Amino acid sequence: MATDGSGTQDRVEDEARQVVAFVEEMTGLRSRWNGTVRVVDAATAALLSPVPFLAKKEWGCGITLLETTTGDGRWRSLLHEAFHSVSVGLTQESYNQFAPWEEAIVESLQRLYRPALLRSLSVDADESRIAASEAAWRFNRAVDALGRIAAERPEVPAREFLEQMLRTPLPDRPALAFEWGRQGASFDRFKRVYAATSGLLR
Repeated sequence: MATDGSGTQDRVEDEARQVVAFVEEMTGLRSRWNGTVRVVDAATAALLSPVPFLAKKEWGCGITLLETTTGDGRWRSLLHEAFHSVSVGLTQESYNQFAPWEEAIVESLQRLYRPALLRSLSVDADESRIAASEAAWRFNRAVDALGRIAAERPEVPAREFLEQMLRTPLPDRPALAFEWGRQGASFDRFKRVYAATSGLLR
């Protein structure tokens, strides 16, 4: 059953507001989050989605959080979903077609920004538990592929590349990444890397 109305849900909604405010400040993008977090148990989560999840941003722009994710792992999950909430051009149709691009960008930003978020909130989270959750994440191959693409232009900070992607409508991101590589010192090398990795982002 869902745990709506509990103290846990109230606490997590307050934390989500802080996380979303952090993401808006860091990116300059406005969140579409509707201000609600629904905390549910495993049985309810299975009814809501055929794919297991720790947290998910619903298309109505609420956040659903599995109740077992209310420990330190919730910070990773809330930050990840907050980046989804500001992602430009994210629709159900575009996500169905370009999910690995969306997930790789959002998760990469989550991993980059999480230490700063936790410091800003004076949170001492157990990073080993968070790292274990990340190690099993189903889009890690896409994260690695995107990292290889970003590394081809070491003069550009990864954060700058990722935020540029986040600000670009989701369907346009594969083409943007290719054009971004064209501006580097070795476009021929970039084309080989892009060809080798872009299949992992489909």
